[in-house]
Amino acid sequence: MSKLFESKRVFSKKSKFKADKPKSANNSTKTKIHNRIGHWNFKKITRYAVVFGAVILIATSYLWYTRMYMNPERRFWTALNNSMATPSVVRTLTQGGSGNQVVQDYRFHFAPQRLVENKVVYTEKSASTDTSVSTEGVIFPTEQFLRYTAFSDTRADAEKSQNIDSVLGKWASQTSQNTDEARLNYLSEQVSLVIFGNYNSNFRHEMMSELQKRQVYGTSLNTPLEDNVNDQPVYVYTISVKLRDYAELLNKAFVAAGYGEFSPLNPENYREDSLINGTILVSKKYNTVVGVSFGGRDEKYGNYGVLKQIEKPEASLTVEELQAQVQQLLQ
Repeated sequence: MSKLFESKRVFSKKSKFKADKPKSANNSTKTKIHNRIGHWNFKKITRYAVVFGAVILIATSYLWYTRMYMNPERRFWTALNNSMATPSVVRTLTQGGSGNQVVQDYRFHFAPQRLVENKVVYTEKSASTDTSVSTEGVIFPTEQFLRYTAFSDTRADAEKSQNIDSVLGKWASQTSQNTDEARLNYLSEQVSLVIFGNYNSNFRHEMMSELQKRQVYGTSLNTPLEDNVNDQPVYVYTISVKLRDYAELLNKAFVAAGYGEFSPLNPENYREDSLINGTILVSKKYNTVVGVSFGGRDEKYGNYGVLKQIEKPEASLTVEELQAQVQQLLQ
């Protein structure tokens, strides 16, 4: 009996030992987990999670904005809105080719100061002549200033080479007695197929609504071509502009800017179905108008938004007197 009892007691201890062993192992595992978690930096983990989530959100928003929301037609209207919300813009016109060429850069200042800065470079190249003339101008609505900034004349016969060094840098002025005529001349440079200026948001909203409602630029704005101009990707929109509607809205913009109406562009002079075909180039990166072409005229736009105060130059000559001196030096 005693042996049997001892046998049972031994068995009971062994069973108890075997039952307690898993519990001890579980405690050891939990301790390891707790110890490992205790070494984690929850602030750093949270920071990483927030940054990662923000990156995902930005990437998703960008893809939605560029692929879905900012479709080609909406990009076109955004560019036109931007053209009416800039203190200034540069327009470049190039005429001629590799022989005789004229490059004109105009910076239009819209508000708060209204004026035009221009730079003109004329080059003439032939077998016997290589001539370059550069001028600068500052044009206000009722007066303008001009000076020659560079002149070079290289000829096969060096003795016939000329210079105008004595008048380089001298400002000349021209004040018009007919202020209305001067105003029209000033505005004529700003007539294009896109309205540029620095208007408030209410006026821009009104103009954009009218342009869209009247379909002034036609109905093919959602299928532009894609191209590269000066290493930047652009959309090329083919447009058919309703001249009567556009003339009315352009005059409205001139009046809002304080210039008054541009009478040569009277809407009544155009039939309801009068159209002019052209193209408008819009930068895909900046959503700005970078080119306008119509009627054989090719305009390039860029350098938006520069705001600076221009002082009137001190002129010692009239434009007529300066031109006369130049002609005399070149005889």
